Amino acid sequence: MARTVPVPLGASSSLLSASSSSRQIAPLPHHSQAHSRAGGGPTSTQTHRTMYHPAPSELVMNARNPLFLSLKSGIEEEIDYALPKLVVASFDEREKFLLKYWVDSVSALKVWPEKWVESLEQEAALDQLRKTSRASSFDPAQVLEETGGLAEEGSSKKRRVEISREDEQERRIALGAIPEWTIPPSTLQRATNSLLILRNASFHNSNAEMLCRASFLAFLDRFFQLPIAFILNLSLRYPEPVHHIFTIVQSIFPYLRPEAQVKRIFAVIFPKLLIETRDSAMMGNLLPLIISGLTIPSLPAPPPDLIPHLLQLLVLRPVQQYPSPTASSQILELTLDLLISLSLNGHNARAILSQPNLSAHMKSLTLLLEYNAQPVIKPLDAPSHTLGRSVRNPASEGTRIGMATERRRKEREVNQRQMEAFGGPGVRVEVGDRSPVLSQAVKDRLYAMPEPARSISWMHETFVYSSTSQLLQVTFWHAYRDFFQNPATVEALLSASEVIKNVTIAFPGAMAKVWTDAAGGQKFVIAGIGFRKGSDDEERFLCQWKGCPHRSGSSNSTQLFNHVQLTHLSGPTPPIQCSWGNCTHMPFTLSHLLTHLPGSKPVPVPEVVSAHPSVPDWTLSRPIITHRPAPLLPAGYKLKITGQATSVDMRRNPAGASFLAALIIRNLARILRNEINLASVDLEQEKEDKKKHLLEERFGLPIPDNILKEEEEEERATGGAAHKEDDGGLGKEERERAIDAFRDNEIRLLEVIETNMSGLGQYLSEAVGWD
Repeated sequence: MARTVPVPLGASSSLLSASSSSRQIAPLPHHSQAHSRAGGGPTSTQTHRTMYHPAPSELVMNARNPLFLSLKSGIEEEIDYALPKLVVASFDEREKFLLKYWVDSVSALKVWPEKWVESLEQEAALDQLRKTSRASSFDPAQVLEETGGLAEEGSSKKRRVEISREDEQERRIALGAIPEWTIPPSTLQRATNSLLILRNASFHNSNAEMLCRASFLAFLDRFFQLPIAFILNLSLRYPEPVHHIFTIVQSIFPYLRPEAQVKRIFAVIFPKLLIETRDSAMMGNLLPLIISGLTIPSLPAPPPDLIPHLLQLLVLRPVQQYPSPTASSQILELTLDLLISLSLNGHNARAILSQPNLSAHMKSLTLLLEYNAQPVIKPLDAPSHTLGRSVRNPASEGTRIGMATERRRKEREVNQRQMEAFGGPGVRVEVGDRSPVLSQAVKDRLYAMPEPARSISWMHETFVYSSTSQLLQVTFWHAYRDFFQNPATVEALLSASEVIKNVTIAFPGAMAKVWTDAAGGQKFVIAGIGFRKGSDDEERFLCQWKGCPHRSGSSNSTQLFNHVQLTHLSGPTPPIQCSWGNCTHMPFTLSHLLTHLPGSKPVPVPEVVSAHPSVPDWTLSRPIITHRPAPLLPAGYKLKITGQATSVDMRRNPAGASFLAALIIRNLARILRNEINLASVDLEQEKEDKKKHLLEERFGLPIPDNILKEEEEEERATGGAAHKEDDGGLGKEERERAIDAFRDNEIRLLEVIETNMSGLGQYLSEAVGWD
C-alpha cells in the first residue's frame, strides 16, 4: 500500500536547514547548544507538531522499528517516508535516539551516503580524465612523463612524443561522446538526510562510540580519498552533506582508534584541505579537527607548507564594529591555537623559526598582543614613605583671609578702647554706604556656622567702629537677612530683635537707641558702627610695607606700586633691604618689589600643601625655601597607572587572541634559546673526538686517515640524511635570522610587558633580552 510521501527535509525543511546552517560547527559541537539555538526541545515540539514528527509507535527500541524497516526495504516511497521522520526524531529525541537498540541502523543509514560517494568517485574520475586530455593536447609530453614514458638518449633523459594529430583528434571525439556526469537529485537528498541523522545522533556518546566501527570508518576513508580539489569544489556545490561529515568526525574523535586510515585523514587530508580552501566555513571545520588530531599517538608530521599557510592567516582581522564574535575572529583564534599546538613540538617550532620572513610574522604576533585592547587608568595608593604631611599654604586665599580677619580684630580692639563709652576720645573713620563684598571663602565659612556665633562673625566682617556713624535698625536687619538668604545656610535666620541684641556682643562700644532728627522725628538706630568701606578683593592691594601709615587706598597694582614709590622709596637714601611683610631680601630693587605686588586677578593657589615631615610649620612662611627638604607627595595622593587591558575570562586570567599570541611567542622563544645554548657547545668536535676514540679501541691502533675518510664518506652516503634529520637543529644563518626577528620586535614586547594589565607580561619574559 503506497504512502503519502512528504517532501524530503534535506531539501525543503526550513527548520532543519536553519539548524544545520546556523549551528556553530567549530570548536567541537555540543548538541545541547545546537538544540537550544534551533528552538527545539520537548516543549516546543509538543506544541508545534508537524507531519514529520514520528508517532510513539515508530520509535520503539527494538529490531522491529517501522522506520528502520522502511529504510531497509529499498522501496523509494518507504525510504522517503522514513528519512524525514528519523531526522526529526534524531533532533528532538536526542536522549532516546540510541542507534544500539536498532539492528544494523548505521549500515542502513550509510547506504545512501555510500551511493552518493560512489557517484562522486565516478564524477571525479571523469573530471580527471578530462583534465588529462586537456593537458595532453597542450603538452603531450607531460602525459608521457607522468606515465613513465621517458626514453634514454645518450646520458640524458628526453621526452619523446609520438602522438599523431589523428590520434589526438580521435581522443577529442571519444571524450566528446561521454556525457556530463550528474548525480540524481533523489540520491543527494537521501544522502544528505542520512548524514544529518548521523550528525544529530553523533552528539550522544553512545552513538558516537558506535560510529567508530570499521564499516563507517571505511565510508569516511572512501570519501576522503577523493581528490583534494574535488572535495573543495564539492563543499561549494553541496555544502550541507560535506559539513555533516566534518561534524560527525568532530563528534566521534574521542572514540577513534589511531589506525592508519585515521592518521592519513588527520595528518594529510585535513591539512591539505586547509591549505587549499578559501572558505571560512571549511576553515572553521578543519582547524579544530587538525588541533585535535595532533593528540593522536605517532601522527606523521604535517605537510611542510601548512606552517607557512597558518602564518599567513595571522593577518586576518575581524570587523571591530560587530560586538559578537565573527567568523574571522573565530578562525583567527583557532589558527593561533593550532600554532600553539605545533610550536610545542621542537621540529615544528624550528620550522616556524626558519621561515625567511619570520620578522614579519613576529610583527603580526606582536600586534595581536594588543588585540581588542582598551586603555585603562587604575588608581593606586602611594607608598607611605613617599607621602608628606598636609599643611596650610601660607600663600593661600584662606591664609590671607585669616590674616585680614586677625588684623581687623586687633584694629577693633584698639578702636574699642577709643570709644566714648569707655572714656576714649572717639573713633573717626571713613565708612561705606552699603555692605562690603565678602570673598567666597568667607561666605562659605559664615554659611556653615551656627547661631549666635554666625551673626557675630558676620558683624565683625561687615562693620567697623565709628563714633560719628549710626545705622537704621531696619537697614541693619535687611543687611543680615539679604546675606543669609542663601541655600548654603545651615540654620534658620534670627529675628530682627535677636540680631540687634547681638550688636552689643560684637561691638561693646555700640548701642541700639532712639534718635530724634532735626524735624523732631524719632528713628530706631544703632549708634557707634558703620559699614566697612571697601571689599575683600580690594584688601589684596593693602600696603604690606613695615610701618606704613596708609595701608589702604589702592584698588589695583599700579596704584599700590605708585604708593610704595612715593611713600617708602622717595627718601634721600633708598632702602638696602626689602621691608615688605617679613621679607628681608638684599639688595632691594624695583624688580624684586614687583614679585610682591598682586596681579589684577587673584591667582588660584591650593589651600594646603605637602611638606616634609621634618619641617616645622613656622618655617613654611620664611622667604628662603631652599633650606628646607623637598616636599613629598601630599597625603592621600593617588598614583594613576595607565595601561592596556585585553580579554580575560571569568577568573580574570588572560584569554582570547592576545593570550594565544603570547603563548606562541613564548614557545618560539624557548626553542630558540635552546638552539642558542646548543650552538654554544662545539658538538661536532665532540662527536669527532668520541668517534676517533671508539675506533682506536676497536682496532687497538690509530686508523690511517685514508681509511677513516672512506668510512666517513660511506656513512654520509647511507645515513647522512637521516642523521641530519635527527639533529633537526637550526643552521647558523637561520638562528641569526630568528634572533634578529625577536630583536626587531623587542621594544614593542617590552611595552606590552609594561603596559598590559591582564597578565600577558608573565608569558613574555623569555621573549626579551637577546643582547
